[in-house]
Amino acid sequence: MADFQVNRTGDMPPCPRCGEPAALTAHLPLGDGIELFLCLRCDTGNTPAGRLVAILGLPEDQRPQDLFLDFAVAWLRDGAAARGWVQIPGQREP
Repeated sequence: MADFQVNRTGDMPPCPRCGEPAALTAHLPLGDGIELFLCLRCDTGNTPAGRLVAILGLPEDQRPQDLFLDFAVAWLRDGAAARGWVQIPGQREP
């Protein structure tokens, strides 16, 4: 995946679905740009976003860092795929 930016500090923008402050935001430089919002209220369940929310709900010293990174990457890929961008296995990332 091309260079991307993930934010979790400062004033977080509102979730476009419910208006609550986002837990994480990401900007992916694909096409005209993809903005992702991770919401503690909206993103639940057995999805990449839901698994990331579950980890963020743990005390910071109890978060499995290896799973956090795996779930964060899965969330980014899922968000890109939902907008028509996929990485073809075996191809280099741009």
